[in-house]
Amino acid sequence: MSEVQQKPTRTRKILTAVALTVVLVVLPGISWFYLKGGLQWRKDAVAELGFFGQIRGAYIIYPDGSKMNQLAESVCVIHNFGANPELTPENKQIIQTNLRLYDQFGKLSDGTPRPYFKIVMIYEGGSAEFRSEVQKIPSIDYATWVVTGGLGSWGTILNNGYEKFAVERNAKQHKEFYALADATGQIKCFYNALDEKQVTRMVQQIAMMLPAQ
Repeated sequence: MSEVQQKPTRTRKILTAVALTVVLVVLPGISWFYLKGGLQWRKDAVAELGFFGQIRGAYIIYPDGSKMNQLAESVCVIHNFGANPELTPENKQIIQTNLRLYDQFGKLSDGTPRPYFKIVMIYEGGSAEFRSEVQKIPSIDYATWVVTGGLGSWGTILNNGYEKFAVERNAKQHKEFYALADATGQIKCFYNALDEKQVTRMVQQIAMMLPAQ
């Protein structure tokens, strides 16, 4: 006995048309919306980066006289604590931020230090409390952390770059700031080190600069 095919009901036709519209029009439209938004976000983030000077090296000198620049080919987050820093609330906050940066970027999934990412802390001397706080960092002996002096040259490089950044961006300069340098040593941006929103933006831009692992 042959089967008799029933004509689709009007409701079924409407539901089918709606489903096709969702699949063929709405979903691609949503995907494009988010894709376009993501592309625009990346364009905006890249547009915020510029050239604000070239960082100096931080060298290890070996007994045979050879030396190695610890910052070579590395994305660097740089903060200058200055001469004889105290463990002020501001400095303690920056050290804690550095720890968060290390937890996010300083190590690979297996726990080993990530190549080509450095947290650069510039200071000379320092109170016992400050130096003790730095030494308490669990990973301070890892290659990710670079403690260096040379306040004169670092100060000139960072302060001149920050001034140029402030003029170009019509931005306020802050006493406590981060500089972000790419793997070629170019300073790309500055951030208020005590402003969580600006630190978050720095985190996003670090993620863009680092090579995929």
